[in-house]
Amino acid sequence: MVSDSNKMDNFVTSAVQFVEEYGFDGIDIDWEFCGDHQGWKFVDLLKKLRQSLPSQYILTIAAPGGQQNIQNLKIKEMDQYLTFWNLMCYDFSGQGWSTTTGYHSNLFGANGDNDMNAADIVQTYLQNGVSPSKLILGQPMYGRVFSGVGSNSISKKFAKQDGEDTMNYNEINQEQSEFDHKKVSAYSYDPKTKKYISYDNPQSAKVKSQFVKSKNLGGGMWWDSSGDKQGEDSLVYNFVNQLGGVDSLDNSENNLSYPRSKYLKNLQ
Repeated sequence: MVSDSNKMDNFVTSAVQFVEEYGFDGIDIDWEFCGDHQGWKFVDLLKKLRQSLPSQYILTIAAPGGQQNIQNLKIKEMDQYLTFWNLMCYDFSGQGWSTTTGYHSNLFGANGDNDMNAADIVQTYLQNGVSPSKLILGQPMYGRVFSGVGSNSISKKFAKQDGEDTMNYNEINQEQSEFDHKKVSAYSYDPKTKKYISYDNPQSAKVKSQFVKSKNLGGGMWWDSSGDKQGEDSLVYNFVNQLGGVDSLDNSENNLSYPRSKYLKNLQ
């Protein structure tokens, strides 16, 4: 789409019309893996969207964590058009592409399969000039499943199998779980099924919340909310609680004005 100026213009026009017609608060672009020759096209797309969107609407992106993908972005040029950046600090390892078991959303250090961690990703964007308040720490509501694992540890061989490679947080057996305090990741291992799962638990959420506060970041986000638990086991609850509770959150109102909407005009 971005390689053709007419198609890009059509996309921008239709996206803005959609937002205004159905009462959304803005647009999030999920172009996760921009190619090495597409960085300036990404800038052009964001520029056109920002210029076409009325000022009350937000514009964000799902921002990659891998260095090979980050290096393709023109971060400084993109930043001027973005309200904030949703950093995808998860999927660092996985059954489909990793060579050994590893944490997929650890905050610090090597994860067992590679060197990726959330703190380094945040630092990369900071070093490229993004204000801390515009960085949102992405966290998973699911675990990455590794099959055919012989022991309860990262950096172990596993059997590449078709089928389940993710599991919602609310489906993981907490009785078999442990927590790596140094790298900030929970993990579960079932010796009967030989399945190893790396994921975030309430301890992860609490530590990551403190990290967000210490770095003066803009907040946190999750993929996706359907995987959360209720009450004190909720990842969102534990994260927000460390920030100071609900009163500490952004309390700006949603967009409730639809002057150009044909669909919503009768609901005002």
